[in-house]
Amino acid sequence: MKAGLATYILADSNITDVIGTSVYSFPAPQDASKPYVMLLRINETIMGTVNESLDVYDEMWQIDVIASTDLQAEQIKELLISRLNYADRVEMGSYTVYSCTLDSVVDGTELEMEASENADIRKIMTFMIRRDRTPTS
Repeated sequence: MKAGLATYILADSNITDVIGTSVYSFPAPQDASKPYVMLLRINETIMGTVNESLDVYDEMWQIDVIASTDLQAEQIKELLISRLNYADRVEMGSYTVYSCTLDSVVDGTELEMEASENADIRKIMTFMIRRDRTPTS
């Protein structure tokens, strides 16, 4: 599912115009160039059968935006929300996603220990994704 989510994000040229192909699993490589996005599944619940014909998982995904400036981080955050929030009945890799909903947004920016005027700007979003339990292919 993680690869499908990354592919779905990168299929939007508005996003790739800003971050290129820099979508990583958490944690990102230490030498990753900013800006970039990190993906982490933080929760998964098997919902069983819905309407007696559909087996689904509910997954909570954390998507972090790391950028050099707040303006850039906000731009990427808004592009991701536009791409993912209410993405219903879409394919993400080999899974059918029935709904994708923004759950929360937090500013996770922290100053560096040395040279405290420097900071990586971090926006943390969580999305609830309901998907097929098994891949379509």
